[in-house]
Amino acid sequence: MVILTIAMVSMAELMAITLRMQMMGRNETSAIRLAQSKIDELVAVNFTNATVAVGGSLTADVNNYFDVLNTEGFRRRWQIEAIAGETRVRTLTVRIIPNVADRRTNAQVELTTIIRDP
Repeated sequence: MVILTIAMVSMAELMAITLRMQMMGRNETSAIRLAQSKIDELVAVNFTNATVAVGGSLTADVNNYFDVLNTEGFRRRWQIEAIAGETRVRTLTVRIIPNVADRRTNAQVELTTIIRDP
């Protein structure tokens, strides 16, 4: 009985760890999907549009360069930087920050890409 009890307790602990890892994977996938959707949205816009003007911050909320996704549980910030000597190409970085930091969520997710004027 003692051996069976120890085995069952070990299995229960393994199940809890597995559930936590599965939730972390799901949350990271959601964060990457949100970052990619913002990149897709900004890639389709001309540089004459104010939404792709150089600016923004990854560490603070700047008007027109962040949004709060309460239904998803994330905050999304992006920064657009000019590339020296290039007028039709810019660097875009999108950072996804979880609204709640606990053992079930990952750290921030960040994607960087180069966008060009269509």
